[in-house]
Amino acid sequence: MDKVSIKNISKKELEEALGRMGEAPYRASQIFRWLYKAGVKSFDEMTDISADFRKKLQAQFHMTHLSVLDSKRSALDGTTKYLFRLEDGSTIETVFLPEKSRATACLSSQVGCKFGCSFCASSPFGFVRNLEPSEILDEVIFVKSKNAGIPLTNIVFMGIGEPFDNYDNVMKAVRMLNDKDAFNIGARRITISTCGVIPGIKKLEKEGLQVELSVSLHSANDSVRSKLVPVNKKYPIKNLMEACREYIKTTNRVITFEYILIKGINCSARDAAELASLLKNIKCKVNTIAYNRITKDYAKPSEKEVKVFLDALKSKNINVTHRRSKGEDIDAACGQLRISRL
Repeated sequence: MDKVSIKNISKKELEEALGRMGEAPYRASQIFRWLYKAGVKSFDEMTDISADFRKKLQAQFHMTHLSVLDSKRSALDGTTKYLFRLEDGSTIETVFLPEKSRATACLSSQVGCKFGCSFCASSPFGFVRNLEPSEILDEVIFVKSKNAGIPLTNIVFMGIGEPFDNYDNVMKAVRMLNDKDAFNIGARRITISTCGVIPGIKKLEKEGLQVELSVSLHSANDSVRSKLVPVNKKYPIKNLMEACREYIKTTNRVITFEYILIKGINCSARDAAELASLLKNIKCKVNTIAYNRITKDYAKPSEKEVKVFLDALKSKNINVTHRRSKGEDIDAACGQLRISRL
């Protein structure tokens, strides 16, 4: 019988497995603390567990690991990007973003992506497979181990892949990230970002978790958005906004709409007016960021153009902020992560 990846199972599932092994359920919390708080790499490191029990665990479970192939640290802001090889040889990238008041891990949820957003560096490489919960959690374990002096406070699913296209695995990882015996990261400090996959939004509203939802909007015009975010052809803006309104009504949570400002495409005063009209009376905030150069087809707007766009939104009482790119000098900024071909 193939061994089960122990980081793929929830605490409840582990308790049930331990019961079948003749062990007490409380042992699951003990094992969780070793796996996720201590970040051990083998069962032998679980020193307060008997040798016989460790042998039982080794016989039934496998412990996954990432291999780091490369890391780059930004000279501008301390952002670090890690290139990992998974056990099957696939590669992903993960980013650590330290700031004064918090430190964030930007996680990948898939190897590649099938959604083809035209401003994203992952798009040309296509989709390979979903990440397992264990692989998502291994990203966090590694980031924590390499930055031990900086407490990890926030998680964002904004790396490679569409989280809602890997819904079950992402949500299992989220619950373990939130577990007090694992990473103990508050739900409100975990953000899931989607390009607008409506079934995922509808599922999330029923989860009973106070995680943050971020929707990549990038235009209030269907024609423009379909070119930037092709999934808009399947889930057009009208339907997407209906799903967002229902999510807000059900959860009483604020949605963040992500908006990449691209020169000559979506950041004129007229674009801002369209966006303000679309978001009128919706409990939300808009988070803008200037385009990070990936393809010669698009360009970053000037600071004046950004100001005009922001001022137009603020004049319509839209809650908008502008985020400065981090890690741009190491290709770790928004939209710049990709599958590496070694």
